[in-house]
Amino acid sequence: MPKAAATQVIIHRIELQTTEREMIQTALAAYSFRNVSKGVFNLTSDVTTVVMLMIAYEWVTGHRVIDDALLAILGAGGDFAGGIAQSWRDYRQSAEYSEDYHERAHSVVGGFRNLLDNIIGALTGEVYYNLQNQE
Repeated sequence: MPKAAATQVIIHRIELQTTEREMIQTALAAYSFRNVSKGVFNLTSDVTTVVMLMIAYEWVTGHRVIDDALLAILGAGGDFAGGIAQSWRDYRQSAEYSEDYHERAHSVVGGFRNLLDNIIGALTGEVYYNLQNQE
C-alpha cells in the first residue's frame, strides 16, 4: 500500500547552552589528543623509525646524536632504549651543547628548540640520572 504524502513538516531543534558547548569542546580536544598521541606512540614503537627520527634530528640541527657506542648497541642487538638515553645524556653534557644552548636562548625559535631538548631529556630520564650521579 503506498504511503500518503506529508501534509506538514515538524522541525525539532536542540540548542546547547555555553556550558554544554564548552563540555563538548573539551571532549573533542581530548579525543583529538588521544588520536594524535596514539599515532605518535605507534610511530615511535619501532626501532627503525626511532633511528630515522634521530637521523632527521641530526640533519636538522647539525649535531651528532648517534655515536659509535649507540651504533655498536644496534649491531649487537643490546639495550637500544638505554643506549639512546645514554647517548642523549652524553650529548647534553658536552661543552659544545652547553654553549649552543645558551646562544639559542636569546631567540624565540632557539627557545622552542631548548624546550624540545628539555622535554626529550625528561622523557629519557635525564633528570633522574643526573640526580643519581650527584649523590
